[in-house]
Amino acid sequence: MNLSFRLLMRTIVARCVPALIATTALFAAVGVAHAAEPVPPRSAGCPASVPTDAQCYTGRDTEGALYWIAIPAQWNRVLVMHSHGGPETGAPTLERGAEDLKRWSVMVKAGYAWAGSTYRRGGYGVTMAAEDTERLRKIFIARFGQPRRTILHGQSYGGGVAAKGAELYGPVAGATPGAPSELQPAYDGVLLTSGVLGGGGNAYEFRLDLRVVYQYVCRNHPRPDEVQYPLWMGLPLDSKMHRADLAARVKECTGVGLPAAQRSPEQAAHLKTILSVVKVPERTLLSHLQWGTSLFQDLTQKRLGGRNPFGNAKVVYSGSDDDAALNAGVLR
Repeated sequence: MNLSFRLLMRTIVARCVPALIATTALFAAVGVAHAAEPVPPRSAGCPASVPTDAQCYTGRDTEGALYWIAIPAQWNRVLVMHSHGGPETGAPTLERGAEDLKRWSVMVKAGYAWAGSTYRRGGYGVTMAAEDTERLRKIFIARFGQPRRTILHGQSYGGGVAAKGAELYGPVAGATPGAPSELQPAYDGVLLTSGVLGGGGNAYEFRLDLRVVYQYVCRNHPRPDEVQYPLWMGLPLDSKMHRADLAARVKECTGVGLPAAQRSPEQAAHLKTILSVVKVPERTLLSHLQWGTSLFQDLTQKRLGGRNPFGNAKVVYSGSDDDAALNAGVLR
């Protein structure tokens, strides 16, 4: 199975607000989910790009997830429940939720109410995130009333979250108009944008290709004098590597982060090989390596108990100056 076919068959994601500071201070103690009592929706200054006449709210649910809600002045009584992408591997923050609201503020401008949960913790967890999104829907209804329609929107990784939410909380068999609310579907429609629907293994396996090809070319993640580990692990749990450390290693090997004219011939050659074989653009090389490091660590060791969902045993890599040597030398 050649790499181009493999990449085709996989789901790949193309991939200062003063009031916000005050709101963030309210939750300063919420670095970890479940660390404090729930906080009902409280008025907050809307992030930039949200209409100035909209009303915004923040809060924390019973499981520790933080959330943002935005309601336009002329609300059309349709609610958009947003499931964000990622997943983030750090602790949830209101800042992240504000970024999601800013990105999708076009929905508020169009008259829709918007609500988005940060999820209760970082890391992979599609069912968990769907539960947190549904919990926020109920918080919204309790505070602001029943919308005329509710749309579930999933972006990237959130597409899988929304698909799970639709499965768990969609139409109830036998429900009819006028039936009790508990028999009514939670969502009237689902919108997926760049949705990752193939599962973590299929969607992220191309990053294993990147890890092994990068390591074949650069040999610095890990370095020869560091503890060696299967690359599907992402990183050992006790590793002290940070994002900046990885960025420095990528820059050292490929010159990414430097103007092209400042890269050495060796760096330029390394970069060309990696991009030609794995077929990711230069602008996303570092981010995909970050995912293949921190998210792989979370997914394989914290969520799967050390099990490996990835594999490249039969992959034939092509695009380098010496594909035979690459395929013979790349880690399997």
